[in-house]
Amino acid sequence: MPLHPLLEEDGKAIRDPVWGYVHVPGPLLALVDTEDFQRLRTISQLGFVHLVYPGARHSRFEHSLGVYHLAKQFLVRLLRSDPPLVLDDQDVRVFLAATLLHDIGHYPFSHTLEELTSFFVSHEQRARLLIEDPSGEISRVLREELDIDPVRVANVIDYAAKDLEIPQRDLMLARILSGTLDPDKIDYLLRDSLFCGVPFGESVNRDRLIAAITYDVRRRQLAIRSKGVSAVESLAFTNYLMYRNVYWHHAVRSATAMFKRSVQEVLQHPGSGIRVSDFHRVTEGELLMALRAEQDRLGLEGARALLDGVVHRRLHKLAAYVFPGERKEGLLHYLYELYQHPDRRRLKEIDLSRRFGERLGRPVTGHEILIDIPSFHKSPQVDLKVFYGASVPSDKPQPLSFDDPEVSRLRESLVENFEDQARVFRVFCVADAEFLSLASEEAKGHLGANG
Repeated sequence: MPLHPLLEEDGKAIRDPVWGYVHVPGPLLALVDTEDFQRLRTISQLGFVHLVYPGARHSRFEHSLGVYHLAKQFLVRLLRSDPPLVLDDQDVRVFLAATLLHDIGHYPFSHTLEELTSFFVSHEQRARLLIEDPSGEISRVLREELDIDPVRVANVIDYAAKDLEIPQRDLMLARILSGTLDPDKIDYLLRDSLFCGVPFGESVNRDRLIAAITYDVRRRQLAIRSKGVSAVESLAFTNYLMYRNVYWHHAVRSATAMFKRSVQEVLQHPGSGIRVSDFHRVTEGELLMALRAEQDRLGLEGARALLDGVVHRRLHKLAAYVFPGERKEGLLHYLYELYQHPDRRRLKEIDLSRRFGERLGRPVTGHEILIDIPSFHKSPQVDLKVFYGASVPSDKPQPLSFDDPEVSRLRESLVENFEDQARVFRVFCVADAEFLSLASEEAKGHLGANG
C-alpha cells in the first residue's frame, strides 16, 4: 500500500544535528513559517540549564522539528504493523500537524513559569488557545493548507483537558504522541544529552527502538516487540540520569526558583503594569527587558536582585535537601500544598528570611530564602506492552507488561532511585556565609504544617 503523501521523504530538507535531514512538505512547511512557530527559535529548550551546561542553547524550534520527524517514522511503522494501525487521510494530517505544534504554547524559558500555577496554565492549554484562535495564522493554515479542523489538532496536544470530552479518535492519536514511549520524550532526551555534552543518550539504540515499534490494538496505543526491550531500558535509564544530573541539577533549580520568585513579585504587585497575557507571545530577551523595567518602576529591589542574579549567574546557594523518602509527618503533603499555591510558598520564604535575619541581627528583603519544589508529576514508570514472537516462547499470554519479571526488572529499582536521588526538594539561601550556615542548620526544621 502506498504511503500517505505527507509521510514521504519529500519537501524542504532541513539539516538537524540529531536526525540528519528532516523533510517538511509544503502544507506542513506553511505551519513552520507562521510567526508563532518561528517564535520557538527564541524559546530555550531547557530554561536555565545553560548556566551549568553552556552548550544547552538549543530551542523549542528544532525540538519540534525533531519530534515531527521521529513521529513520522513511528507512524510509518504503525501503518505497516501486523495488524496495522488504521488511519484515514484526515487522521494522518491531524497527527503530523500536532507533532509540529505540540510545544507552540510554551512561555519563555520553557517549563519554568508553568510552576507558578496560580498565574500560568500548562503549555498544552496555551497551545489550544493559539491553535483554535479563528483569527490566528495557525488556524488559517490548518484549515486552508491542510484541510483539517484546528480543534482536532488541539485535542491531540491538550488531550488531558478536564472540561472537554475528547473524541476517541483524537485520544488514540494523542497516545502515540504522548506516552511512555513517544517521539517527544525520545527526541528531547537524545537532543538534550547531545547539547549538554553528557554521554547518557549515546546508550540508546535508536534504530533498534524505531524498528521495534508496533501497535497494541486492544489498548489502542504504542507497544514494542521484544527485540526493543533493551533499547527501552536504555531510554528509561537515560531519563533518570538526565533528571538527576541535568534537569534537576541544584544550580539549575536555584536559578529556576530565583526567576519564578522574581516574576511572582511583579505579578502580585497591585500597581504592576505587566499581566499574564503579556507573557504569551514574547521572546525571552523581550521578557527580561520588560521585567527589569517594571521592577525598577515599582521599586522591587529584591526581585530585581534575583533577576540580575540569574542573568549574571550569582545564584543562591544550597542550604538543605529534603528527600521524598524522609518520614516527617505530613511533609510531602505540606510541600505539595506549597507547590499548588505559590503565594503560600512565598509567604513561607519571607517568614524564614525574616526569622533568620532577626537571629543574625540584620535587615532582610524577604528574598534571602527560597524553597524549591519540583513537579510532583514526573515519573520514570514504563507503562508499555511487549509482544514476543514465536522464537521466544513464554508461558504467559501475549502481550506481556514491560515490568513483568520475564521482560525487565529495571522498574523495581529505578522508581525508588528516581524518587530518592532525582526528585529532591531544596532550600536555597543567599550567598552569605552566616545566613547560609544558619539556614543549613535550621531551615528543614521549619518545613511542615507546624513549622
